This record gives sequence, structure tokens and C-alpha cells, in this order.
Amino acid sequence: MYEIREYNKVAGCDHRGRVLGCRRALVGQCQYCARGFCDRHGERFGEREEVCKRPSCQAKRLDLVAHLAFRATAVIRNGESCCGQPGCEAEPGQDCERCRAHYCVVHLQEEMTTLATYGARGIEVLRLCDHCVERMEIWAQK
Repeated sequence: MYEIREYNKVAGCDHRGRVLGCRRALVGQCQYCARGFCDRHGERFGEREEVCKRPSCQAKRLDLVAHLAFRATAVIRNGESCCGQPGCEAEPGQDCERCRAHYCVVHLQEEMTTLATYGARGIEVLRLCDHCVERMEIWAQK
């Protein structure tokens, strides 16, 4: 099972050093882990993207870029009445509850996830494509 974490406001750079944490001024808050960062321990992209230097957060940023490219291809395939999975010529039957592209029954599966909302946790079963199931491990990292 995977957990979706909440976004919390922070006051300063959360980077941990060998002995003490970073004491530099806060310039952003990571959109993935919600930790604050200074100009050394994070990056700001565009107007609203803020990502800290932690490897798990950088992996999420790269995964998102790859996912958007995959989803664009799946939507094009759906327009041709094909399953969103590359190489599959079957007709799509249902949509993935994460990426919303349409897939055949072979390329969809049910996954249990833990959803955390306002401090309450619950289990939810989602119908996901193979691509979104593979991504869940990256997004479960803290």
C-alpha cells in the first residue's frame, strides 16, 4: 500500500547537515515533501514549481516529466480507438483513475492505496494502468 502525504507550511530550511541543520533563509518549499529549503538545497522552476535537492524529490520531478510524455502518447492512441499502452491494439474499455487515459482490461489492475487527508487515513482501491502502478514506488518514498 502507498500513502499520500499532506502539504504543511514550514518556517526554514529543513536540510540536515552532518552535525547541525542548515540555518539559511527559506526561499521555497518542496512541492513533493513539503520541506522548506534555502537557495543551496532546492530549485525553483517557473512560477510555481519548487523542488528540494533530496534524491527522492528529484526522482519525482523527473518521473513527472516522463509521465506527462507517456500520458500524451496514451491520449493520442485513445483518439485512434486503441488502448493507451504502447504496442497494444485492443480497444480501450476503462480509464485509469490516476492518469485518466483509457486502457484495455489487460493493462488495468486494482491497487490498494492508503490515503491521508487532514490527519485521517483510509484505504482506497484504485483502478490503475501498468504505467501508473510502476510509478507508485517513486511517489511512496518520503
